[in-house]
Amino acid sequence: MGHCSFNHAVRAWRRATIGHSPGESPFSERGGARRRIWGLKPGSARSSVIALALICALEFVRGQGVIVPLNTGGGQPLVTEMSTVTVGADLLQPRLEFNFGFATDESVAPETFLDSFTLTIQDANRVFTAVLLTADASGTELAPTTPGTVAIDPATISTAAIAYPNLQPVLANQQAFQASVAIPTQFFGGEVDVFFDLFDNLDARASQGWFSDLRVTAVPEPQACTLLLLAGSLCWRLKQTRTKT
Repeated sequence: MGHCSFNHAVRAWRRATIGHSPGESPFSERGGARRRIWGLKPGSARSSVIALALICALEFVRGQGVIVPLNTGGGQPLVTEMSTVTVGADLLQPRLEFNFGFATDESVAPETFLDSFTLTIQDANRVFTAVLLTADASGTELAPTTPGTVAIDPATISTAAIAYPNLQPVLANQQAFQASVAIPTQFFGGEVDVFFDLFDNLDARASQGWFSDLRVTAVPEPQACTLLLLAGSLCWRLKQTRTKT
């Protein structure tokens, strides 16, 4: 994860410049009309630059796209889901991105332990742990202070409110966000386990947590992608020169 594949870039360039990759038909039959399946004009170096930029960007986003719900009521005080991502040591400014939400029929009351939904990351060697956020009936707290864990500046976490999905049961108090977290350097260079923990105080009021689209994103490295983009630009300039002469 996180590498701009040289082969993907080459295939994208070929699709842009000659219309298809080796072994692929450049045409598709739709309603009797022959249409190029890639939608790019053959010989267009400008299109190749666009295609390469897109493929390099897409290589840095790998999402799950499936909502994973966790619900109270099973008689256990803790319901946990874990997912693993890879944070390459060569990634530039890697971020952990995901959608999450919490809903509950509880309301805030003094001296009460509320149901809560907490997101935590831990390196594969179990040396470093960081708490990203926790949500309950009172709202969501970013990077809560937790002794013995890696401290995270809440300013490095961005959230944007999104619609709560159609999940059962339908609970009264709902909150849902798209989140992006700058990954601390302690977690670079290997696999990182992401824990989604739903705490159940075992009362009669239901609560629910969920997450989706967990992924690592990063600023693409130069290397192969940059070289190919420069080559595509050069081809376009040469074509323009030939056209003028």
